[in-house]
Amino acid sequence: MRVLAICLLCLVSPVLLAAPLSVTFINPGYQGERFWDMVSSTMRAAADDLDIRLTVHYAQRDRHVMQALAAEALEGKQPPDYLVLVNEEQHAVDLLEQAEVRGVDVLFLLNGPSAEQRLHTGEPGERYRHWIGVIEPDNFAAGARMARALLEAAPTQPYPLPTLALLGDTLTPASIGRNGGMLDVFLKEPRVRLDRLLTAHWNQEEARTLTAGYLRWLERRNEAPALIWAANDPIAIGAIEALQDAGFAPGEDVLLVGLNWSPEGIQRVARGELLLTDGGHFLAGAWAMVMLRDLADNAIDIADASIRFPMEALDTHDVATFGKRLISPDWRDIDFARFRHTASGYDFSPRRALDMLMEAQP
Repeated sequence: MRVLAICLLCLVSPVLLAAPLSVTFINPGYQGERFWDMVSSTMRAAADDLDIRLTVHYAQRDRHVMQALAAEALEGKQPPDYLVLVNEEQHAVDLLEQAEVRGVDVLFLLNGPSAEQRLHTGEPGERYRHWIGVIEPDNFAAGARMARALLEAAPTQPYPLPTLALLGDTLTPASIGRNGGMLDVFLKEPRVRLDRLLTAHWNQEEARTLTAGYLRWLERRNEAPALIWAANDPIAIGAIEALQDAGFAPGEDVLLVGLNWSPEGIQRVARGELLLTDGGHFLAGAWAMVMLRDLADNAIDIADASIRFPMEALDTHDVATFGKRLISPDWRDIDFARFRHTASGYDFSPRRALDMLMEAQP
């Protein structure tokens, strides 16, 4: 009878009987930096659901610290089963050699090797047997969607519309994709006069300074800004502050978009200062844990371990529906085991996660 009960438990509860995993995530951001804390938060919630022992280290946006933390994890007496890295500014790929020697599987999150780097690395499992995959959002589609939203809301006359694009950086694969989507739309649109492509380095104050300089340039030409595309919410908020300093009404005189689904961005959408905040990509932290659990349990193989998942835009209507839950979400309210691989593949839709978060609200 006892044997029968154990067999039945095996059939209905594979997660409960799966061997615990150890995973180390080298978070490239600052601890306290909103987006990167959101990535860690969803990752921890999913790890708890999937019997994963997770360790998170923050590299404080310093590539030398990132590489040192990863090397320390790999060279320790008990290296993790899996190492999760972000190829921030293309500086993480060098760690593949060290991971290969130590026999530790590496999953890239949010930023995988660039096209140029893949000439050296090959695809997952080719040159580096322990490089198992990449989980990244469709940044090109997000950047293009943001640009189209500005055009759809823009006045038809007069044009061309003086436009500013505030980039995060020009090195990180995610940023390259996001920038590319924006350019693909704007450069085909005769109504847009793309005046500046300025790099704010993901920094709100730098974005404020850059926008103020752009506004002074326009003032000397007796012109006013029309559209501002911002690579993320902090950059958008910096631009909003510069506009307000100069006497403009963001959302009325000038249209802006951001990205991150940050609480601050959601509040700006609710106030009408931002058209939308795109995003949901911080859920990649959770998706990584789901995929690693499936790999460890042989539910998928390496061919299934590279995923490009969608992001989604939240406009005023969406913020009215989801905004309160997203201001201070508790991702532990979602059972991330429900996102495991099925016969139809993965459904890593941010909207599905939002719906589950709403279902769990008290």
